[in-house]
Amino acid sequence: MNNIKNIAVYLGSSGHCRSTFKQTAAKLGQLIAERNKTLIYGGMDAGLMGIVANNTLEGGAEVIGIVPKDLKDSLRIHPHISKTIMVSSLWERKLEMFHQMDAAITLAGGYGTADEMFEVLYWAHLGAHAKPMVLVNTDGYYDDLIAFMDALPDLPRKHLIIVDTIEEAFTHLDEWKPPQNEHSSNIHPHFENEILQNTNEPFIVCKASVKDAYILTTALGLKQLQKHERPIGVLNTNGQFDLFLKWVEHAKEETFITKNCTQLYSVGSTIEELEGKLEHQPKIHIDLNNDKWGKSETPAQLNINELEPNQ
Repeated sequence: MNNIKNIAVYLGSSGHCRSTFKQTAAKLGQLIAERNKTLIYGGMDAGLMGIVANNTLEGGAEVIGIVPKDLKDSLRIHPHISKTIMVSSLWERKLEMFHQMDAAITLAGGYGTADEMFEVLYWAHLGAHAKPMVLVNTDGYYDDLIAFMDALPDLPRKHLIIVDTIEEAFTHLDEWKPPQNEHSSNIHPHFENEILQNTNEPFIVCKASVKDAYILTTALGLKQLQKHERPIGVLNTNGQFDLFLKWVEHAKEETFITKNCTQLYSVGSTIEELEGKLEHQPKIHIDLNNDKWGKSETPAQLNINELEPNQ
């Protein structure tokens, strides 16, 4: 018997995805409640995030939302969850979710979801924790990303559980035993400060690894949110990022990544080719309200100015 009580859920905020993904999110919320667990999530009432929160609440379970204070659209903050913790930045949101959770479940999502998953896996590779990460591959959504990850030399396989259904996720969590002879540390490195430097220098990812996948998805997620305008480059030597890029295209087809979001980066097989493309990388504006989140169903606005960052 393990002590998994608080479950962090990483998933998309897209309001345009197919019903199969919405049904998976609803089922997850229902099972969290049925099993008397607590949901830890990003605090929004948009897309799959709102669905999992609402179904958890309807089942009578606790829902804790972690929200950056500078979230552009406060209408998207869920007004009815059990507890809202305001933090100062996206990075602090991820760190607070990690500290609150006993395990993580990843459903379908885009750059931000992949960023959160790769961050937890990278920290596991460093020996920073012994918490499980469950990746739910609904309708084969993550097939290409799983194949990409399977070839990464630093993938912490003992910490990653891949399943097709929510029911399987809970079966594995019930049976979870932390890897033996591993000790957790307080080291949780991140790369936001480096990415957000006040410079126009391109940001180039050169190696297919969990670390570089984490860095890349963080940079893309921040650029999508207009936190920086640095050109982003992927050095795709010998096709090392082919499967990752194929997943990005699939995520776009499934509306978890907007059409414009695939123009946030450039790809080259040599550094010379990549540098040439980076010089002409367009500046892209992402309309999060219309292109990503979709219509808000939140009935009331939560005044974020009345809440203070978590200390």
